Amino acid sequence: MTEQHQRRAVAYYRVSTLRQAQTGTQAEEFGGSIASQQAACHRFAAEHGLEIVAEYPEPGGSGTAIDRRPKFRQLLERVLHQQDVEVVLVYTRSRAFRNAYEAMVTREAFRKIGVELLSTQEPSEPGPEGDLVTLILDGVNEYHSRKLGADVAFKMAAKAARGGTPGRAKLGYRNTRAPIEGRSTAVIDIDPDRAPFIVTAFRLFATGQYTLSSLRDALAVAGLRSRPSKRHPAGSPISVTQVTKMLSDRTYLGYVVWCGEEYPGDHPALVDQELFDRAQRALADRCRGSRRRKWEHHLKGLLWCGRCSRRLILESSRNGHGWHYFYFLCSGRQPRTCDLPRLPIATVEAAIEAHWSTITIRPDEQEAITQYLTTAVQNQRATDNALRQRLRHERTRLSRLEDQCLELLGQPDWPVDKLTERLALVRQQRADLKIRFDEISDRTKNADTAQARALHLAERMNRPRALFRQLPGELRKTLAYLCHDKLHIDVEEPDTPDIGRLGFGVSRDAARRLAGTTRMRVVGDRRAELNTHAIADLIVTASQTETRPPKREHGRDVTVWELQALR
Repeated sequence: MTEQHQRRAVAYYRVSTLRQAQTGTQAEEFGGSIASQQAACHRFAAEHGLEIVAEYPEPGGSGTAIDRRPKFRQLLERVLHQQDVEVVLVYTRSRAFRNAYEAMVTREAFRKIGVELLSTQEPSEPGPEGDLVTLILDGVNEYHSRKLGADVAFKMAAKAARGGTPGRAKLGYRNTRAPIEGRSTAVIDIDPDRAPFIVTAFRLFATGQYTLSSLRDALAVAGLRSRPSKRHPAGSPISVTQVTKMLSDRTYLGYVVWCGEEYPGDHPALVDQELFDRAQRALADRCRGSRRRKWEHHLKGLLWCGRCSRRLILESSRNGHGWHYFYFLCSGRQPRTCDLPRLPIATVEAAIEAHWSTITIRPDEQEAITQYLTTAVQNQRATDNALRQRLRHERTRLSRLEDQCLELLGQPDWPVDKLTERLALVRQQRADLKIRFDEISDRTKNADTAQARALHLAERMNRPRALFRQLPGELRKTLAYLCHDKLHIDVEEPDTPDIGRLGFGVSRDAARRLAGTTRMRVVGDRRAELNTHAIADLIVTASQTETRPPKREHGRDVTVWELQALR
C-alpha cells in the first residue's frame, strides 16, 4: 500500500504501576511491558497500512478512571479537538479501558468524528456483531479489574490481620525479604539509618518544648531525609505534615493499621506506649490555633478576652523614633463587638505573673515530678548522644558533598552558577549544624551541674510563681501551656485613661503596681491533671539554660527572651 493511502494513527501504551515502568533494560525508558506493547503496535501498523504519528506511554496509571491518566486525556484532547488522526491503536482494549461505561462513551465520541479504536490482539469488525463483541470485551475487562481489586484488598487485609504490613514501609522501617518456613516472604524491618531519628523525634516532642516546625528543622539539621527515589536520589527533607502524621502513627508502637482496623504487627516497635502517649498529649497541647507571625511572645495563644471570650492577639506600634511598643488586643475590637481596651504587654505580663501566686501544685504531683527527674536526665543524655552521633554523620556527608562541588567547580562542562549556589547552601547547612552541635556539647559538659540545678528548681514547685519568673520566655510558654488551657483577662475599670497610655515608656515596676490593683483581673484555673513528665523535662531543660538578667532599652525594661522577631 502506498504512503498516501495510509491512515494516520496514534498509539497508547499503559502499565498499572510505576514499578512495572521501572523494569527492563536501560534503553527501555518506560519498562519492558510498554516496550512490548510498542513493538506489537508497530507490527500491527505495518501490516494494516497505518502511520503512527504520535505515541502516548502511560507509566503507572489506573485503567478504571480516565481522569487519573493524564497521557490518555492528552490523547483524547488531540483526537476529539484537533481531529488529525483516523485510528487510535492499543495493544488490548484493557490497556485503554477498565470501565465499560467510559469505553462506551469514548467509542461513541470516536464514531461521530470517524475515528476507529483498534486492538492488536482483539477483533474489531464493523457492524452490530463487532459492537456486541466490544461491549462484551469491555464488560469482561471491568469485571476482571473489579474482581482483581477485591481479591487484592481481601489478601492485603488478611496479611494485615496476620501481622504483616501491606504496601510500603513507613519512615524508620524498610521493606525486605526474610526466609519463613523455607520460602522468601516480604516483611518490614528497622531501617538503621532512619529509625534513630524517629525515636529522637518522639522524645523531643514529648517534652512539650518543640513546635512541629522547630522539630522538623531540628531533624533536618541532624540529617533526616526520606528514602531515595527516582526524583530525589539523595532523599529530601521531611515536611511538617509528615512530622505530624509520624507522631500520631501507631505503626511505631508495633501495630498494623489497615482500613480502620488495628492488628498486632510482626515488626518491632520503635517507641513504647508511655512515650507515644506523652507525644499525643503534647500534640494536643500544641493545637491551639495560634500562628507564628513576625513577633512571638510566651503568652501568645494563651490569653482570651474576659468580656467576649475571644482570643487576644499581639499588636505592635511604632513611635516617631522607630521604637516598637506592643499591646494585647481583643480580636473582637476589629468587628467592633468588644470594648476591651488595648492592654500594654508589660502590664499583662505583670498580671499573669501575679496570677501564678494562685496556682497550687499538689504534693503528690510534686513527688511525681521529682521522681521522674532522674529518668528525664537520662532521657536527655540519651537523646543528646543520639543527636550528636547523627550530627557527626551529617557533618561527614556535607564535607564530602562540599569536596565534590569544589572538584566540579573548575570543570568547563558543569554549570558554575548552580555549583556555586549549591556550595553556598552546603556551607550554610554546615554552619547551622555546628551551632546545633555546640549547643549539645555545652549541655553535655555541664551535665552534672545541670542535674544539681534541676533538683534546686524542683524544690520550687511549691512556689510556681518563683519558678515561672526564673524560666526564660520559651519555657515560660511551655509551663503556661502545661498548667492552663486558657487565661481570661479583663480590666475592672475600662474607662480609666491611663490603661491605654501605659505602652509608651512604661516601666516594669509601674506595670506590676498596676497589676496589683483591682484594675486587671485574670481568670483561669489550672488543669485538673498535670503532665508531670513534661514538667520534669522542662525543669531539666531549664537547668541547662543560662538565666540572663533583663536589660534596659530606650528607657524601658525589656527581657530578651520575652519578645523576639521571627526572621
